[in-house]
Amino acid sequence: MNPDVSKAADKLAKLRAQADKFTTPLAEAEAALAVAEEAEQARRTERAAEYDRAFAASWRERAQQASDADKANRERFAELLAEEPWFMAYMASRAERYKREKIMHAAQRAQSATGQNLTVPDPRMYDLRLVDDLIETTERMAAEIGADYAEELDAKRTAYIEAAD
Repeated sequence: MNPDVSKAADKLAKLRAQADKFTTPLAEAEAALAVAEEAEQARRTERAAEYDRAFAASWRERAQQASDADKANRERFAELLAEEPWFMAYMASRAERYKREKIMHAAQRAQSATGQNLTVPDPRMYDLRLVDDLIETTERMAAEIGADYAEELDAKRTAYIEAAD
């Protein structure tokens, strides 16, 4: 037999022997990892259920706190708006429009009651774009705050689930 072939065959035999030597420990390590991963998943599942049960038990209190905070913030909002000169000027303008609307209605009623043939136009409807802009901006900013809060809740849940006992 050629010495190169013999040498290569000997090397292959040695490597196979080494591979066989590690096959059993490798299979055992893989099995141990699978068991550990399964146990970890079971632990996480139980902690998730535990967290969810606790959250479900306390959601009413949390929702009430948010509702109470909403009411307090709305009251504070109205107070702060009343302190803003630009807002008070806008409100005065809107009040004058409402006064004009009331005058137009009273004039139509008087025209009808007296039988006079006055040509009182119907009251105009005024666009409240400023209010729409305020609402859109408020909703966008509030949604961002809500999304941040949802991320905080998810992070707390994840941290609780992943915490070691």
